[in-house]
Amino acid sequence: MDFEYFRQALQHISPINDEAWEDFSTLLKPVKLARNAYLVEAGDRTQDCYALLGGVVRVFFNNDGQEYNKTFFIPGMFPTPLTALLSDAPAALSFQCLTDCSLIQFSYKGFRSLFNKHRCLEQLLLAILEQEWISKERHDIRMVTLDATANYLLFRETYPGLEQLIPQYHIASYLGITPIQLSRIRAQLAKNH
Repeated sequence: MDFEYFRQALQHISPINDEAWEDFSTLLKPVKLARNAYLVEAGDRTQDCYALLGGVVRVFFNNDGQEYNKTFFIPGMFPTPLTALLSDAPAALSFQCLTDCSLIQFSYKGFRSLFNKHRCLEQLLLAILEQEWISKERHDIRMVTLDATANYLLFRETYPGLEQLIPQYHIASYLGITPIQLSRIRAQLAKNH
């Protein structure tokens, strides 16, 4: 697999020199997962990071059989259970493919082992973690301060075209509403336009 597309995507986050890329690329493995397959299930321990090249991954929490979608990952994002990975603890969340997915997988320890030799890789990780932190905080604030209609519009803006690819009940779960409430919001928006 040609990883040049992945390299270009990373360059937009933080520059990587040729020597660092050469060492890093030896860690990269292409992975294809079918719809409904899991990258990580709650309770699993993981040692790997993932980059999503194609498809959609949902992250959810299961509480006594009731699933709550926390977020979605689309191409260009990193569906990696960061808390489990960084704390070497079992994952609290499940990462499931909602469509067929193509990903790049690499060892986190292997990646970190390159930091002393290639500071640009450490800078890359820092930039990714900063982006994730900012995104998560903004999302959490919006979910509790905006109403369901505003959150739905924000979902459509954040994930353009996603609602045509995944079942509506996943979107409703992400928004913290029922599928019936989502249908009403969509009908009202359609009527207003």
